[in-house]
Amino acid sequence: MGFSAGGVWTELAREAVASLRSQGRRSLLALLGVMIGSASIVALMSFAHIARTEVMSRFKAVGVDTVQISPDTGGENWLEPALIHAVMASDPRVAVTAPLAVSRATVRIGDAATSASVAAISPEALDMLKLGVSQGRDLTQIDGCNGAAVIGARTARETRARPGDQAFIGGYGYQVVGILPVVAPQALNPVSPDETVFIGLGCARRVMTREGFSHALVRVQPDIDPSEWGAALQKQMQSRGQPVKTVTPREMIEAMKSQMNLMSAILIAIGSVSLLVGGVGVMNVMLMSVMERRREIGLRAAIGATPSEIVFIFIVEAVALSLGGGFLGALAGVGMTTLGCLVLPISFAFDPSVMLWGTGIAGAVGLVFGIHPAVSAARILPVEALRAD
Repeated sequence: MGFSAGGVWTELAREAVASLRSQGRRSLLALLGVMIGSASIVALMSFAHIARTEVMSRFKAVGVDTVQISPDTGGENWLEPALIHAVMASDPRVAVTAPLAVSRATVRIGDAATSASVAAISPEALDMLKLGVSQGRDLTQIDGCNGAAVIGARTARETRARPGDQAFIGGYGYQVVGILPVVAPQALNPVSPDETVFIGLGCARRVMTREGFSHALVRVQPDIDPSEWGAALQKQMQSRGQPVKTVTPREMIEAMKSQMNLMSAILIAIGSVSLLVGGVGVMNVMLMSVMERRREIGLRAAIGATPSEIVFIFIVEAVALSLGGGFLGALAGVGMTTLGCLVLPISFAFDPSVMLWGTGIAGAVGLVFGIHPAVSAARILPVEALRAD
């Protein structure tokens, strides 16, 4: 047998796979252990990918060219409307400005009452946040302070609200003109849409305990870097006696990516524990195989098989066993993720790389745990093997 004879190595690989088949139940149990570990890794990685996709979709809904502004005084003062309008109107880099004021109050509709966020908001802000009603109509420019209100899905459910109902907030009556569908929490949105009542910006003083704006959303021109513009605005507002904080989607995305990468690493580490247990099972199978096949190993060595060829046989067995379990586990992991998405309020998103990771890591585990049995087999002396038999 020579290393240059490629056909010999192919035949050795076939013999290794045939040996696994002959071991029957023992190989099946080892494969099952690897399969469970691979399924754990793939399922955890898939859920991490889905979470990342969900988060990124929320940023896309707002747009990466949007900046959220809020006061940075640490006190009771909100953003001064006159100053905000003057600064934004004089800045050619600003495309749209949408101020809003947020508070909390008791909302009463008929006999039902609940505590909810109240957001006095402009139509521009609703458009920037992509908030559209499922029943009734949206707030428009004519709804400055005419008593119109749009209610989030959860608040509407708790108060059994319908378009046309009368809602009382802070002693003032509002007519429900629209109801939002269920909306996931949004990036740069200071309120949860599902638990909020939206009224016209002109009605802010009826409900808010403070004057001014609690936040402002600003969309800059497409060729402007939002982070650089936000930093410049902070300096400008500080010089005018109105310290502000700015948050951009890019900053939040970078922070979120860092957190997601850390979470993915932790999940992979947790899943790898199960895979290591499967690797131990593979090593046990291979060690038992070496003990039972001492005569075969001795005969191979006696007729000229080199130690490297013997090592190759047992390494192929270990890797084939692990790769088979890893691939089946990867399929099972994707299936588990799909079932989980049917139960949980999330959308399934398939990442092909998790299949490669699940199968590849399982193969690597098989390689590592197969080295010791393979080397042990190669060290068996032909004379001792035949004599022991």
